[in-house]
Amino acid sequence: MRSSRSSASRALGPAVLAALLLIPAVAAPAGAAPGNPGSEDSPSLPGIRATLPEGRPCTAESAKKSARAPWAQSFLGVDRAWELSRGAGVKVAVVSTGADTRRVPALDGRVTGGRDVVAGGTVRDDCVGYGTFLAGLVAGGRQKGLAAAGIAPEAEVVAVRATDKGGLTTPEALAEGIRAATASGARVIHVALAVPSAPRQLREAVAAARKAGALVVAPASAREWESGSGAARAENGPVYPAALPGVLAVSSVGPGGEPAAEDAERGRRTRPGLSAPGVSVTGPGPGGGGQFTGGGDAVAGAFVAGTAALVLSYHPRLSGEQVAHRLEATAYGAVGGAPDPGVGPGVVDPVRALSAVLPEEHGSPPPPSDARHASAARAVPPLDPPTSRDHALAVVGGAVAVTLLVAFLAFVLPRGRRRGWRAGPAGGSAAAAD
Repeated sequence: MRSSRSSASRALGPAVLAALLLIPAVAAPAGAAPGNPGSEDSPSLPGIRATLPEGRPCTAESAKKSARAPWAQSFLGVDRAWELSRGAGVKVAVVSTGADTRRVPALDGRVTGGRDVVAGGTVRDDCVGYGTFLAGLVAGGRQKGLAAAGIAPEAEVVAVRATDKGGLTTPEALAEGIRAATASGARVIHVALAVPSAPRQLREAVAAARKAGALVVAPASAREWESGSGAARAENGPVYPAALPGVLAVSSVGPGGEPAAEDAERGRRTRPGLSAPGVSVTGPGPGGGGQFTGGGDAVAGAFVAGTAALVLSYHPRLSGEQVAHRLEATAYGAVGGAPDPGVGPGVVDPVRALSAVLPEEHGSPPPPSDARHASAARAVPPLDPPTSRDHALAVVGGAVAVTLLVAFLAFVLPRGRRRGWRAGPAGGSAAAAD
């Protein structure tokens, strides 16, 4: 018996060691996979700003690229979403600093110039580069050797400029930009700018866009612009157009799904209706094929606008109100618990936004904009993201399965071979026979 146990221990030891080495692979979250470290993208890429510092020239072309898959793409599960929709047939307007429509390969055939409501004419360039960056996040094409791509790569983007050369705007210019976006026929309008007041022109422009059936998306804070040249930072109060009725206000989160610490502490801010990646995000920029990193609520808004394009391509009969409701109802964290004031009801989930079945979309009107949050919990109960408890259970289950397999290999197979695979004697005599 001692000899049998000794030989079994020798057989069991290496197998158990191999099993233990396999356990981390079972427990590792998706964000820790190679090429998707779950942290910020390449820190060597230059940053893109929403405004140019006073007296500075236009943003220069980036000479750097990163072959790593951007964390935001993995976080949002865009590869799985693309199995259902890539945004074909949907037009998205980005109201920002314009777009470099001629020199950026990622935008080729995907982004066209709309009106320049400040300088006049048609948008062909982008001195700041911020609008180019956002347009690429919405619908940029994947370039050779790079993993980065827009969330809705088959959507069409119309770039509308509503700023001066340095990236600053006014409520009146913003209103004209929204009207130009509505006139372009865009189903989704990403107003990637924020102002501290909403005069009649701005309110009417937003109302007209909604009446035309467009979903209006806007950043929930003004922090990108309050630090601009000569701007006095306001410590409280709402931001527009995010605070206007029917506008989907978006805030930014980092790789951990939490807002940046400073986001909730400074500047004007409107309570967000949704959140999306907006910290250390990789995207294209002006001048050529180089890449930049950028962040902020307008960056998060680009991901929400792109997701809306995916949804409208897959569910073309939905209204703007219904799309907003679908995005909020299927977001992570939309069911149960008190929402984080910095995140809103949840973080956008493209896969569930496309695939969820919402009973209220069949035979009943969409909920009013001020009732979306209340109805989100009833719409669809999404699963929470994997927690550490889930990972622990996975580890235990995997370890038990491997141990049982090892026991089978260490004890049953050797005995079967010795007996020539004949049935053993009845009762306890089997042990004696060994």
